[in-house]
Amino acid sequence: MKNIFIVASVLLISGCSSSAVPNFVNGNYYMGGDSNCIRYRELSSFRIMCMDKNGNDTGYRDAMTDQQLQMYQYSMQQQQVEMQQLGQQLQQMGESYRDSSQQMLQQSQQYSTPQYQPIAPYGSSGTTSYRRVGNTVMGTDGSRCHIVGETVLCN
Repeated sequence: MKNIFIVASVLLISGCSSSAVPNFVNGNYYMGGDSNCIRYRELSSFRIMCMDKNGNDTGYRDAMTDQQLQMYQYSMQQQQVEMQQLGQQLQQMGESYRDSSQQMLQQSQQYSTPQYQPIAPYGSSGTTSYRRVGNTVMGTDGSRCHIVGETVLCN
């Protein structure tokens, strides 16, 4: 947890932080680092006056109690766990999409266009003559084919 406070302090000094984080000042922690508390001055041993980037007073803040600091640490830990879970979910989704893409690619590579033997629905083929009756093609040799869409299926 000390690392979080060190990083927060560095961000406070550099002016990059946009949300308040606990800052250690003369033995106490104060919420600071947001746009309303970029700088501060001590008012007492338990209170600071916050200032914006122009040095204007924006209000005072009291030192955090031990319970407030513990709650802040707990909420940061919870947030970290949630971020890890979200990262794992995103990773699992990515893997799932990758696996699906690989399956589709493999299926498309294995697919071959079915081969049909052409027939002559209104003419003849060899010694057999064909004629169309509705969705059926009848051959003089007794063969019977069905037309389903653009596909011809023969027995």
